[in-house]
Amino acid sequence: MADDKSKSKQDRKPASGQEPYDVAAFARKYGIPPSEAATIIKRYGPSRKKLDAHMASRNA
Repeated sequence: MADDKSKSKQDRKPASGQEPYDVAAFARKYGIPPSEAATIIKRYGPSRKKLDAHMASRNA
């Protein structure tokens, strides 16, 4: 019996607030095209804190 339903893999943990954004996650979070997300990350760096601050000021 290959599928033992009582045993399951641990769910993937969400990214920590300390980890840098990747293009896909950043684009998905802010609803922007991946190409725009890549440009913003290249300009400001992958720091979540800096990128979230930039997007907050942009949407203000």
